[in-house]
Amino acid sequence: MPLPRVTAARLKCLLPLCFTIGTAAAPTAIAEGWLKEGAHELILSGGKGLGSALIQQKSIAGSDMVGANWSYQFYDYPGNHHLQWWAQVSYSYMWRDYRGKDQKQHIWELKPVLRWYPRREAEGLFGEVGVGAAYLTERSFGAIDLSTNLNFSLHFAGGYTLQSGHTISLRYSHFSNGYTNTPNPGFDFASLNWHTRF
Repeated sequence: MPLPRVTAARLKCLLPLCFTIGTAAAPTAIAEGWLKEGAHELILSGGKGLGSALIQQKSIAGSDMVGANWSYQFYDYPGNHHLQWWAQVSYSYMWRDYRGKDQKQHIWELKPVLRWYPRREAEGLFGEVGVGAAYLTERSFGAIDLSTNLNFSLHFAGGYTLQSGHTISLRYSHFSNGYTNTPNPGFDFASLNWHTRF
């Protein structure tokens, strides 16, 4: 049986059909990666504000902090040293009593995170660094007066990943405007974190 002749009219009918099939298949491929088991991580955090020993210029050492982070692993590179890239969205809540007043601080972050394991497997000890953007709702918190609500976000962490995939880490987080405005006193806290992959 001879194949049907492709005419301009038939081509006009086939193009929308091909486009529909292609656009329907693309989200499925994206969803397969997105829904991959173990590609997501929920991180629960508890910590304290820091003094001026590191980058921050003044102290918020009397403050407490709790937080939640959601991470998506978008790149995994196994080799002699295992590397992982994560996209992370974070929320942190801080509070303290300063000069008889209850103060609160809400911090939203969005950043890429690089995690490095010295071994071939993504197990055991690791180091981590993340750099991105953060929005702090209050410019004044404790003795610190920020000049901007929108700031750069930086963190360094070290931790340990169990064979089950659960992880514990210790993180130092720093926020500042990178001298795009003055003053730039910085804002720091340290946290202990529990990671659960799903």
